[in-house]
This record gives sequence, structure tokens and C-alpha cells, in this order.
Amino acid sequence: MLSLPQRLLELGIRDRSPLWRWGVAGLLFLAALLVRLVSDPYLPPGFPFLTFFPAVIVTAFLCGTVPGLTVGAASAVAAWYFFFDPARSFVFNVPVALALGFFTSVFCLEVLLIHVMNRSLRQLRAESARQSREAELSQQLARTREVMFEELQHRVSNNLQVLAALMMLQRSEVRDPAARRVLDTAAQRLELIGRIQRSLHRPGEAGLPFDRFLRSLCQDVLQASGARAVTTEIEAEPVALAPELTVPVALITAELVANAVEHAFRDRQGRLLIRLRRGADGVLALSVQDDGAGLAPGFVAAESGSLGLRIVHALAGQIGGRFEMLPAPGGGTLCRLVFAAD
Repeated sequence: MLSLPQRLLELGIRDRSPLWRWGVAGLLFLAALLVRLVSDPYLPPGFPFLTFFPAVIVTAFLCGTVPGLTVGAASAVAAWYFFFDPARSFVFNVPVALALGFFTSVFCLEVLLIHVMNRSLRQLRAESARQSREAELSQQLARTREVMFEELQHRVSNNLQVLAALMMLQRSEVRDPAARRVLDTAAQRLELIGRIQRSLHRPGEAGLPFDRFLRSLCQDVLQASGARAVTTEIEAEPVALAPELTVPVALITAELVANAVEHAFRDRQGRLLIRLRRGADGVLALSVQDDGAGLAPGFVAAESGSLGLRIVHALAGQIGGRFEMLPAPGGGTLCRLVFAAD
């Protein structure tokens, strides 16, 4: 809401019709002349232009430069005719010339200053309107971008889930148990990527809160694996990952959880401890620790023929991270991924 001084300044830059401007200018001139005529008996000699100065200023402010100059010129003529001795005559001498010259220079200066002020105000208003239009356009573009981004995420997720469903249908025609397991695993991975795609952050946000996403991710993997006897404990610091990191890190986590269910517990009860910590240098460390059977003697993760571990190593290299599998203190296996979040 505009303040009172701002509202008064706005009066001088409003666009008005010529009839309004010249009509108001004429009324102001007549009012100034009438007041001067009425007050003439009560004024001391030497104030012929007293009421005309305000009329010129108000006219220039409200009606524009040309009406202001016109009222100033008409005021000079009226004062010369009515208020210089002898009255009602156009006598011309040195004192009259000096008085008229002084009045003319003053009202021209006033009109010029008002003209400059009004022009500056118009420029400021035009610049403000342009900035408002640009801001509104930016907001519209941002809303459009957000809607398009959400639609893209939705369509990609749907397409991935359709592919997963098609693979599950194709599985029914496969008789080889090993091939069926491969199709099951591939379909689960596609479905997981689809769920991750739906969870990716919207434009303008810092990223996906991965600490909260970890809980639902682990529950989905355990549920898909049918590991009801496995319990999980998650210790995750608040971390927001960019989309280009979210999918690889989520897939690595899912592979490690699924690998622990398959190899560490082998249909027995077990416990998974998942930690996500940020180091002092900003590097993130994701660890998945189980209390299962542990690593086989001489096991080297980088040389393993497991497809899941090969995927983990490939994704870790994709994000510039380092992956290792170690014997966990007290038994079991510790899988650790270290990567830069920025």
C-alpha cells in the first residue's frame, strides 16, 4: 500500500485527457485571479503575483509542463493589467519590466523543476512495472518448469514400472531357475529406480532428503526380498543429495542390503546397521554392516563375480566414490562407500 506522500507524488504522473488538463489549468488560473482580486484591498503594495505562484506550481504538477507555462504567462499578463499602477492598463516601465522578468524567471524555473521531477517519477514507475513484469514472468516460467519436471518424473517412473511388469510377465515363460532369478532381480531393480525417480526433488529445492529416504528404501528392499526376520537400524545425518547422486547411491544401498539378505543371513534372523555420516571435509560415508556369516577367506570384493557387487563398483566409480568390503568387528561384514556430496 502506498503512503500518503507517495500517493501525492503519483498525482503528478497520472495520464489524463487534454480536456481534463486544460480545464483544471483554467480553473486554477481563474481561482488565483479571483482570490487576488478579492484580497487586493487588504494586501500592502508590492505583491501582484502572490496568489499566482501556487497556481503555477499546482498546474505544472497536475496538468503538465505546457499548461503550467501557459498559466504562468497568463498570470504575468493578469498581474500586469490588474495590479500594477495605474491599474487596468498595460503601462510599461523599468520597475514593471523588472517585476515581470523576475516572476517569469521564477515560474519557468519552478515548472522546469516539476517537469524533471515528474519525468524521473515516470521513469521509476516504468522501471518498477518492468521489473514486476519480469518477476511475474520468472514465476510463471518457474511454475511451468516445475510442472514439466514433475510430469517428466511421473512418466519416467511409469515407464520403468511398465518395463518391470513386462519382465515379470516374461518370467512366467522361462523355465530355467537361474534365468528366472535374473529376471526377478532385474525387475526389482527397475521398480526400485522407478520409485526413486518419483522421489527426486523438485526444481528449486536443495535435493532429496536422503536420510529419510533411506528408511523407506530399506523397507522396500527387505519386503521385496521376503526377509521378514531381518531387522534394520539406521543412523543417518540430515543430508540432501542432488539427483545425479541420489539414484546411484540409492541403487548401491539397495544392492548392499539385498546382498546381505542373500549371503549373510541365508534365511535366518539377522540385523543390519546402516549409517550415513558426513565428515569434517564434507565427504559422505555410507556403511551397511551385518552380523551374518562374514566374508569367505581370501575374498576380494573387486574380483568378485557377483553381478550385484559389479554394479556397486561401477556405480561407485560413476560418482567418484570408493567402495570396500571388510570383516566387521565382532563378526559379519562391513560394506563402506565414501563419496563427495558436492
